[in-house]
Amino acid sequence: MAAASAAPTPPMIHLPPDGLPLTAFEEHMLVDDRASHPMVIVARFDFHGVAPVARLETALADVLQREPLLRARVERRPGRRLRWVPGPTPVLRQAGGGQAGDGQVSGAAIRTSLPRLDPWSGPVFHAEVVSHAVGWSLVVAVHHAVCDGLGLIGFIERWFLAVEDKPPRRRWSDAELTAALAGRGRVAATWRGFLTLLPRLRPGLAGIRQYVSRRVASLRGTGYDSAGGPGRSSAGPAPEASWCPTILTTTLEPAVEEAVERQAREAGVRVNDVLAAAFIAAVGSQLDRKPGTVQQGDRWIRLGVPMSLRTKSDHALPAANRVSMVFLDRRIADRHEFQRLVRSVHDELELIRSHDLGHIFPLSLAASRWLPGGLERTTDSPEPQATAVLSNLGTCFWRSPLVDAEGVVHVGGSRLEGWWMVPPVRPGTAVAAATHETSGRRTLAVSVDETVVTAAEVKPLLAAFLAVLRGAAGWAEADVTFPEGMVAS
Repeated sequence: MAAASAAPTPPMIHLPPDGLPLTAFEEHMLVDDRASHPMVIVARFDFHGVAPVARLETALADVLQREPLLRARVERRPGRRLRWVPGPTPVLRQAGGGQAGDGQVSGAAIRTSLPRLDPWSGPVFHAEVVSHAVGWSLVVAVHHAVCDGLGLIGFIERWFLAVEDKPPRRRWSDAELTAALAGRGRVAATWRGFLTLLPRLRPGLAGIRQYVSRRVASLRGTGYDSAGGPGRSSAGPAPEASWCPTILTTTLEPAVEEAVERQAREAGVRVNDVLAAAFIAAVGSQLDRKPGTVQQGDRWIRLGVPMSLRTKSDHALPAANRVSMVFLDRRIADRHEFQRLVRSVHDELELIRSHDLGHIFPLSLAASRWLPGGLERTTDSPEPQATAVLSNLGTCFWRSPLVDAEGVVHVGGSRLEGWWMVPPVRPGTAVAAATHETSGRRTLAVSVDETVVTAAEVKPLLAAFLAVLRGAAGWAEADVTFPEGMVAS
């Protein structure tokens, strides 16, 4: 097989001479970035084999030619909105001395300190190779102001395909790519399309009132004390040179995955509905066990659910944000009737999808930019805006040219053993989890805000989540063990 360096270098795509204005969502991620809670998406890919470092470096340089936002930084010009302008190009780094905790890549504990990603100076993307006893890992991080989770997965696949000297699944012309990036934050292509959409968004107005008026339960149990305070990247670079997230991961055993699919099939709902309802039920079980539950009796469990705004053709969009957030509010007691909870989550998410209510969040952010206090007003609340976050990334690398006949992903002579991705956590939110299915296995990864709860306190919650997915009634903590996860710190 020819090396990636033998292929012609793709032509570089540049930002417009005047840059690209930040969308409301991108600016929200920027002002919500704190030294204590960076708005950064982290992922790790664990391989069996020898790291093809030279090919990874060459392929990264090649695919970045077509990714102007990953080579960008933010600039503020007098009297104008923030804009993406050319910034430093990321390079692949190497970290030495990784350790495999139990001799298996999928259960390894690799400790690494991630550099602070400052959108004002760049780079906004970081990648490093960590070699260890049983293989190697690729650790990547991207600032959420520039890219969402699905955008990062798409970029990683294009990078891996370049290592294999294979073309991307779709070739974008220069004009198509530039137009796609320019329109990444638009709700509709024309004003007529936008006005046609407005009546469909009417049911979302009640959701805005609920979001503002309802008090949100915290996994801390007795409320929320501000962690870290201001220090957003909108005010300048964070003083720290690095940060250390706490991340727990596990791969669901086949019996759990089968139980999830069976529950969804029997109830006539989506797998995503079961996952969201089970996470709400698990959070409720932990709140019931906390001594501060009495004080939270008038509060709501609020599950933040990222929702992709990509169209079918957008799945090949270069790294960018095409995502929103919807919020599911439930009472703690709702966990006791799980089938009803699943049905209510299904009905709410179907309403959101059928009426395009995923656009409500970015539209509300766009309106907030023009109100007194701007977007900073939306991020300075002393109360948590969500109890937890759960993102379902769906089936990844499905039908990818990287997958062999047995469904295994291969890159540079190495076999992908497992991978995970976690979204960022806001102050008070406690946990932000993501799940995905690859090669028939579902992985769960959780980023833990240890200013709210410790990793040890989160494990019973995750054990409860797995028990609910398994369909166990009257579960006890002793019934389910949560394997020692990976800790990146």
